[in-house]
Amino acid sequence: MTEDFLAELADVRAQVAAATETEHSSLGEFIRHEVDARAGSPLAGVVLAAALPDSDTAVQRTARIQLATAMVLLDVALSLHKLLLLQNPDADTLDKSLVGGTVLAGDYCFSQAAVAAAHTDNPQVVAIFSDVLKDLSESHLRHLFGETGEPLDEFHALFYSGGLSGGVLAGQSAAEQQHTADFAASLAGLISPNARASSHSAGVDANQFHTAMRQQTAAHQHPRWLALLAEGGTANDD
Repeated sequence: MTEDFLAELADVRAQVAAATETEHSSLGEFIRHEVDARAGSPLAGVVLAAALPDSDTAVQRTARIQLATAMVLLDVALSLHKLLLLQNPDADTLDKSLVGGTVLAGDYCFSQAAVAAAHTDNPQVVAIFSDVLKDLSESHLRHLFGETGEPLDEFHALFYSGGLSGGVLAGQSAAEQQHTADFAASLAGLISPNARASSHSAGVDANQFHTAMRQQTAAHQHPRWLALLAEGGTANDD
C-alpha cells in the first residue's frame, strides 16, 4: 500500500476510536468489542479508494476520512443491533441489561456515524448515507420480527454505498459514480468475511476483477484498489 493510503487508514482508525469513546464503562465495552472485531475491515479502504480525486487537496482528504469513519461506525452500529437477533425476546431468561446495553451502544454508534457523515459537508453524500442506514435498519427489523423474505446483503450494501458516496466526493460524473459503486460492490463479493458463501462472488475471479477495475474505475485510484485486493488475498490469483 502507498504511504498516503496507509496514513489515511490510520487516521480513520483513530477517528473511529475517538468517536466511540464514552464515559459509560459498560456501554464502552459493547462498542470496543465490535470496533476491535472490525479493525481489519476493508470497508474504510473501499471508501478511501473510491473518494480519491485526480487532483487531491487537504479539504478532500479530510472529507473522505470522515466518510470512511462514518461507514465503519455504521457497520459497527449495525453489528451491535444485530446481536439482538441472537436472542429470543420471549425467553424467560432474557438478560434485559444485555439487551438494553446492546441497543444503547448501537444507537450511540449510529449517532456518531451520522455526525461523521455530516462532517463531509456534502448533502449528496449525507443522503446516500441516510439511504443505506434506512435500508439496512429496516432489513434488520424485518428479520428481528420474523418476517419472511431475503435479508439485505449488508456487506454488499455498505460497499456499494461507500463506492457511490466516494465517487461523489471524488467529483465524478453520475455515470462514473455508478461504475465506481458497482465495482466496490463486486469487491465485497471477493473479500467480505462470507465471500465464498455469497451469491455476489459466484463466477468472479481475479482476472475478471482486474479487467473490471480498468473499465470501471479511474486510473489514479488503481493502486488503492489493487492494495485492497491484495489484502483480501485475491490479487495474485491470476
